[in-house]
Amino acid sequence: MKTVMAIALLGSSVQAFSASVKITSFNYVRTSSNFNSTLAELCGRVEGATTSPAFVNVKVDPKTNNPASYNTLVGPDGKFCLALITYRGTAEASLIGENVKTSASIK
Repeated sequence: MKTVMAIALLGSSVQAFSASVKITSFNYVRTSSNFNSTLAELCGRVEGATTSPAFVNVKVDPKTNNPASYNTLVGPDGKFCLALITYRGTAEASLIGENVKTSASIK
């Protein structure tokens, strides 16, 4: 019984300290005269990063023949934002050095 409880406690503590990345907003930036702009802003949050400083890689239009890649630094509060160019309105963010990834699309 104690062994089962110890394994459960260990498993939950590992999950509590695992890193995660989340895209909180992904929107087109409308310029004054061009309503078909490809300029977008992507923001997100990282929790549980094991290294400081932490870096995020954002792959834009990842399922196309020519995806773009952007890297950004995560702030001390775990937040990041960057301006980027997208033609399909899709992106994947991953924490560099960790095996965590998330994706988003502009609706």
